[in-house]
Amino acid sequence: MMNIPKRLIDIEKNKGVFGFFVTSEKVDIVYAGKEIIQVPKNERSHKIYKLLEEYCDVIFCTTQVLDDFPFYPVPRFSIFAVDSKDNCFGTIGGPGDIEDDDYPVGYVSRNGMNGKIANSLKEFLELVTFYPYWRKFIMCEQMAVSNNIDAMKIEDNPQCLTRQREIQEILNLSNNPKSIDLLISNIKSPHDFIVYASKDEARKVNAFLDVFAD
Repeated sequence: MMNIPKRLIDIEKNKGVFGFFVTSEKVDIVYAGKEIIQVPKNERSHKIYKLLEEYCDVIFCTTQVLDDFPFYPVPRFSIFAVDSKDNCFGTIGGPGDIEDDDYPVGYVSRNGMNGKIANSLKEFLELVTFYPYWRKFIMCEQMAVSNNIDAMKIEDNPQCLTRQREIQEILNLSNNPKSIDLLISNIKSPHDFIVYASKDEARKVNAFLDVFAD
């Protein structure tokens, strides 16, 4: 089988630039870098964002900028939310939404850990809504220690259950009993989502196809 070389295009430098690449060499084009997907201003007052922040500690982006995230991802990472511990969440490969399952969801932690945690945005929202203790599994993976699902479960108080139902109804979510199994499978499986300290670090092991705007 022919080994087709991979070339990266930096979306941070070439945001909004399109072009045709004419070359005699067949190449595998991969978009790399990060982008911020902000909630539109006219939607920020919607109750769902407050619920997700207070109950799930998932804070959808409104004012964040690229410089807030000092890392360089390959492939493209569309950051849509952060949490109170300076971790961030995004779709891998392109911007996704709750209606499609084309792009998995990944995380990048403040200490440099990263990985895939859900196969789609909807799967991610079901995980954080119905299994609020899910971060403990990420912590166990980071520390390379064993975990016990039953020991990690927490008792939901009536107020939390009310918020959970509100999120479920607004977003039309379902409680997937396999959510934790899917999470564990994702964080333990090999993945192609790589996070470098900077673009310069990424250049040391990747070939970039530079695009220049007129």
